Amino acid sequence: MPPPRRKGPRGGTRDIKRGVDFEGFYAGVYGTRWPALRKALTAAAPQKVVLWNRFCQLPFEQVMANMKRVDDASLLQVFRSQDACEVAPPVSDEFNVKAYYLLDYASTLVVEQLEVNAFDHVLDMCAALGGKSIGIAQFLSADGTLTANEPQYDRCARLRRSIREYVPSNYVPVIITQRSTEVWYAPSMYHRVLVDAPCSAERNLLQRAGAAPVSSKVWTEQSSLELRRRQCVTLLRAVETCRPGGRVVYSTCSISPLENDGVVEEVLRRTRCQVEVQAPTLRSIGEKTRYGHIVLPDTAGGLGPMFCCVIHKVSDRREESDSDDEEDNNCESDNNED
Repeated sequence: MPPPRRKGPRGGTRDIKRGVDFEGFYAGVYGTRWPALRKALTAAAPQKVVLWNRFCQLPFEQVMANMKRVDDASLLQVFRSQDACEVAPPVSDEFNVKAYYLLDYASTLVVEQLEVNAFDHVLDMCAALGGKSIGIAQFLSADGTLTANEPQYDRCARLRRSIREYVPSNYVPVIITQRSTEVWYAPSMYHRVLVDAPCSAERNLLQRAGAAPVSSKVWTEQSSLELRRRQCVTLLRAVETCRPGGRVVYSTCSISPLENDGVVEEVLRRTRCQVEVQAPTLRSIGEKTRYGHIVLPDTAGGLGPMFCCVIHKVSDRREESDSDDEEDNNCESDNNED
C-alpha cells in the first residue's frame, strides 16, 4: 500500500512514512521549508512581552516609563522595553498585586481570539502556569467569572500562586480546579472556552536536544498520535461546555498538522453540536491553515510556533443525518473509554 497522505500546514498534502523519526516526519510535512524552519526553531526565542496588569494600584506612568506598546490595535495592554534590555521582575503594590506579567507575544494573540466580554463566564481548560488566565482576567468584571483548570498537581499549585499575585478576588471571581479535561462535564455553562492543549512542543524538544537529534525517548509519531487523541477528546468536551452563541479557541505550540488542523477536523466530524469555524484575527502575522492560523518562527521574526482555531457554537445539537447518527454512536463509545 502507498504511504498515507497527510495535510500540510497550508492544506496541501505530503507523503509521510509511518514510523519515521523526528527529522523524517517533519521533513515530510514541510518539505524544502524544513531546514529553514528547523533553524528558526533552534534559535533563541524573542524577548517576552510585558502584559500590564490593570488590577495593580501602582501608577502606570511610573512603572511602565521605559516601555513601548507593541500594537496599538491590541485588546490587551502589551509592551516591550524600548532599549531592548532585559525587563526587571515586576514590582507589587501595597496589596501585593504585581504590576505586569511576562509572556510570549503569541500567547496574547490567543487570548484576544476569545473576545471576552466583562460579564462572561470563561473557562481556561488547560491553564498551566496561568499566563493566559491572567490575560483573560483583564477583560472581566466582578460580574463575570473565570474558571482556571490545570490537571497536573505541580502546575496547578503554580497557577494558584499566579492568580493570587495578579487577580484580586474582589475584582474578578476566579475558580481554580484540578480536573481531567477528558471527562469534563458542564453542558452549555461557559460563554468562552480556551483549550491551550498540551502538545509535542517541538521547539522545546529541539532546544533541549541541542546539536543532537531529537531522541525517540521524547518524541515518536505514536506519541504525537496519542497527544492528538487526548486533544480531540478535550476539544469535544470544550465544545459541549460552551454555551450556544459562545466560542471555543483551540491552540497549541506544535508544528504538527496531526495536533492542529487534524484535531479540529476530527472534532468537527464527531461533535454532536452545531458549530462553525471562524477566521482568527491575527493582524497580518502568520499564515492560514485549513481550519485556523499558524505562526511559525521562520516567517514571523522568531515568534511561535502557535496554532489557533476559533470555533463558534451555534446550538447544542446539529441537524440530524444518517452520518450524524453513526458519529453519535462513535462518541458514545469514546465517552465510555474516558
